[in-house]
Amino acid sequence: MKKTTDLSEVQAALTQAETVAVYLSMPNCSVCHAVKPRFEELLSHYAFPSFHLDAVETPEVASMFQVLTAPVILIFHEQKEIERQARFIDFHRLTRLFEQLDTESQLSYEDLFK
Repeated sequence: MKKTTDLSEVQAALTQAETVAVYLSMPNCSVCHAVKPRFEELLSHYAFPSFHLDAVETPEVASMFQVLTAPVILIFHEQKEIERQARFIDFHRLTRLFEQLDTESQLSYEDLFK
């Protein structure tokens, strides 16, 4: 997961990559510090771009993603937000979602009709 303060980099990834994960946190958030290593471990099994944004370092991120609390995990697929989890993160649900997206991306149109 790449830590960044550059929102244009995140926007570029959202338009170019099929799936993108965004993790938003705050420095004084104990839940954020507990969730981040688990989320990084989960992301290590998948090849899509992922970003860590600090809402204090980059305050405009809150309005860009309409975030009111921390931590927040946002998953985008084909430029649409398909998953939003805030404060209480369900890692089992995220794992199932990532497995589904990974399997889906491995299928090509030609493979469907063989």
